[in-house]
Amino acid sequence: MTFVPTGAPPESRKLPGMDEDGSLIPEQECWELLASASVGRVALSIHALPAILPVQYYLDGRTLAVCLGHRELPERALNAVVAFAADAIDPQTRSGWSVQVQGRCATPGQPRIDADCGWPAAGQVVQIEPEIISGYRVYLCPFIESLLAGTASLADVKQPEG
Repeated sequence: MTFVPTGAPPESRKLPGMDEDGSLIPEQECWELLASASVGRVALSIHALPAILPVQYYLDGRTLAVCLGHRELPERALNAVVAFAADAIDPQTRSGWSVQVQGRCATPGQPRIDADCGWPAAGQVVQIEPEIISGYRVYLCPFIESLLAGTASLADVKQPEG
C-alpha cells in the first residue's frame, strides 16, 4: 500500500481503479458523511493476516475514535497503518455513499470515562489519524438485486470463451 501524506495532490489520494464518472465525493462532503454515521469497519493486519472488524466510531474534528468493543487486539496490530470505511444505502433510491480512510492507528491510553460495555476487554478505544480520505457514490447492482429476488441465477452469466 502506498501511503500518501495529507498534503499530497488530491488526484494521488484516490483509490486505484475507481472510475471518473462523477461518483467521487468531494473531501469536505466525505467528512460530513462520516460525521453522520457511527458504525463502520476497520481493516488491519492481525498476525500477518488481513482482518475487517465492525466497529462503532465517533468523529472528533479530523480524528476517528474507534471502539473495538469486546475485541482485544495486540498492540502491534493497532499501532500501524489501517483502513476504515463507513457507508449508507437508501433502500428506496438503491443508492448511497461509501467513505474510506487510510491512516495511522494509535492507542491513546485508558479513556477518562467508563468505557465498560459488558465485555471482558471492553473499552479498547483506538484513534485513527486519517492521512487519506476518499468517498464514492454507490449504486446497487441490478443483477445482484435480481439474484436476491430470485428472478435470476448465476447460470444467466455468460462465461468468456477461451
